[in-house]
Amino acid sequence: MRLTILFILSLVLLACSEEPQYSKITGSTMGTTYSVIVKSDQASPQAIYQDLEVELKDINQLMSTYIPDSEINQFNQLQDDTCFTFSDKTWEVLLAAKTVYEETNGAFDITLGPLISRWGFDADEYDERLPSDDEIEKLLAQVGTDKLHYDVAQQCISKKHPDITINLSAIAKGYGVDRVANIVEQHGVHDYLVEIGGETKAKGVNPTGAAWRIAIEKPTGVKQQKMLLVGLSDTSIATSGDYRNYFKVDGKRFSHTIAPNTGYPVTHTLTSVSVVHASNMYADAYATALTVMGSDKALVFAEKHQLPVFLIDYQDDKLITQQSSLFSSLILQQ
Repeated sequence: MRLTILFILSLVLLACSEEPQYSKITGSTMGTTYSVIVKSDQASPQAIYQDLEVELKDINQLMSTYIPDSEINQFNQLQDDTCFTFSDKTWEVLLAAKTVYEETNGAFDITLGPLISRWGFDADEYDERLPSDDEIEKLLAQVGTDKLHYDVAQQCISKKHPDITINLSAIAKGYGVDRVANIVEQHGVHDYLVEIGGETKAKGVNPTGAAWRIAIEKPTGVKQQKMLLVGLSDTSIATSGDYRNYFKVDGKRFSHTIAPNTGYPVTHTLTSVSVVHASNMYADAYATALTVMGSDKALVFAEKHQLPVFLIDYQDDKLITQQSSLFSSLILQQ
C-alpha cells in the first residue's frame, strides 16, 4: 500500500517568539499503521518520508511471514540442517530474540508459530476442534528457540528439528520503530515521535515544549479509553495485551498469548503490560514475555532488570494496576 504524508503546520510553541513547525507522516506497514511526527524546521519531511518508505519495505521483505519469498520464509521452508545466512538487519533481531528468550527462561519464543496457528482465534472455526493434549505435545516437539543453532561467526542459523519455524511478529514492529527513529535522526531531527502499531519512541519535546504525552489504553475490549498518561523523551514504550485478541468456546476464554512451556493459552489475569526501554525492539519483546509470565513474576523480573513496567490485571470484573519502582516518575497528571 502506498504510504501517505500529511503536513500539520503552524503549531504554536507557547512562550516562544517563533512558531515551530511540526509535520506528521503517516502510512501502512507490517499489517498495521505507522505515524511519525517531526519538528520540520530541522529537516525536510518529504526527504524523511522517502527514506522511511524504502526502509519499511525492506524490513517487511526480510521479516514478514506473509511474503512468500521473505528472508524469514526462506528459512522456514528449509527441511534440513543447512545453516541459513541472514542479512544484518534480520540477524540483529534474531540475536535480540535469543537474548530475551534466555533472560526470560523461554517466556519469549519466536518459534511458537505452529502452536499459534493451531489454536487460531476464530471461535467458529475452532468450536468443535480445539487441539487435544496429544496434538499439543506433538507441536511442542517442533517449538523452542533452543532448537535453533546460532552460528555467530557465520551469521547463520540451522534447525535441530526440520519443522521448526520463526515468526518475528512480537519483536519486528519494535525493531521497525528503532530503525525509523534512526532515519529521522540521520536527517538532523532532534524532536520527534515515532509509532508503529502502538509501539512508540520519542525524543526531545512535543509542540508545547514538553515531554511527549503517551496514553496507555484501558483494557476494556470496547472503544479506546485512556488509562493513564506517561511522559516520554529519549526513550520508548511498548504494550502487549490480550483484551481484544481472544475467543470463547463453551463459555471458556482462550487468550492469544500462548505459554511456550505448556503450549496452551495463558490462564492468569494479567491483561496488559507496558514496558519502557531505550530500545523499542527490546521493549516489544519484553512486553510479550511479561504477558506470558503473569503479574507476580513479571514484577519480579522488572525490578531485577531495572525495567519501568506498568501492569493491568482483570480480576472479578475489576482492573487492578501495579507498576515497577522506576515507572512512577513517568506518570503525568491528567
